[in-house]
Amino acid sequence: MNDALHEPLKAAVTDAVGGRVTALADVVRTPLEYDAFLAHRTVSRVSGNALVDGERVSWSMIEKRTEGPALASAYLLDNGRREFDAYASGVLDGVAPGIGTPRIHGRLLDPDGGMILWLEEIRHEGARPLDAETLLTAARDLGGMGGLWVGRRLSEPWYFTEWIDRHSQPEAIEQGLATLRRGDARAAARLGDRLAAAEQLVLSQNRYRAILESLPQTLCHHDAVGANVFHSGGRTVLIDWESIGAGPVGADLASLVFSSVRRGDALAGVALPIVDDALDAYSTALRAEAPTITFEEIRLGFDAAIALRWKLAADVVAGIEKGQPPRRGSLPDESPAVALDELIVLVDLLLASADRALHQAP
Repeated sequence: MNDALHEPLKAAVTDAVGGRVTALADVVRTPLEYDAFLAHRTVSRVSGNALVDGERVSWSMIEKRTEGPALASAYLLDNGRREFDAYASGVLDGVAPGIGTPRIHGRLLDPDGGMILWLEEIRHEGARPLDAETLLTAARDLGGMGGLWVGRRLSEPWYFTEWIDRHSQPEAIEQGLATLRRGDARAAARLGDRLAAAEQLVLSQNRYRAILESLPQTLCHHDAVGANVFHSGGRTVLIDWESIGAGPVGADLASLVFSSVRRGDALAGVALPIVDDALDAYSTALRAEAPTITFEEIRLGFDAAIALRWKLAADVVAGIEKGQPPRRGSLPDESPAVALDELIVLVDLLLASADRALHQAP
């Protein structure tokens, strides 16, 4: 073991096992799958044995490490610091009655600016991709969190503020419009009138931004996709709080429904038929805490947040042109034909939500 990590890790194990640790032995790090594009971030299960008050005790936890600025990108560092600060601040302690977070056992800031979090390992009690029951439970619990934080002062300097740009990707709009306008015969045959609707969606991004900024704001996870949603111990537990910050009511539900299908964390045939039920579950729980918020505001936030994800339509067109539909990262062995079918169904939700948001907006 790295000598510099020995004492901090021992302190984390002490917190985890609840006794005085005098020695660690047999420490093993097992890398876990993580988004490949996040170079210089590692997530591992670290386990071993500890001598605790004279007794040998086995232990295991998650070690999340982000390298310092000499290696990691500014994007990655920003995300890593935000989660680091969120745990240090206490915001995640009891963030909402129905929402759990991994308990933090320890954290370390390297001399080179790198960060390590030692976190409780959460195990999902259910199927993946997520089933309808888990999605509806998560929708309810996200709504409860949203309602609890509506109207609170959300001014922590490290809160994420650029979530709209992250989803709407203004830097990609020019290329996206060019893709939609190319008139590829195969794309036109498969997508039909969706192409014109998708072009209008891209051109309306500033309107969706204005809608979202006008709605009641609350505390959002901003990455509540299925991979970050666990059913554990009878409650919803969310991991990866790297994007925590203010956002409109309904935004986290858009991540849960839309982005989960996009990534393959949920199947379109499971998630999309329960959209109305998910909205009801989310809004009922939110309005129990914040009764002044209307269902119409929640639905508008949900639809406008989905409308930010216009790039799915351009990616589907580009995939049809290349004969290589976009992959869904949580389903690496999915056949291209199935992936394309799933994503076209999701494009339909995208366009329907975008149209509804413009007609709902005051």
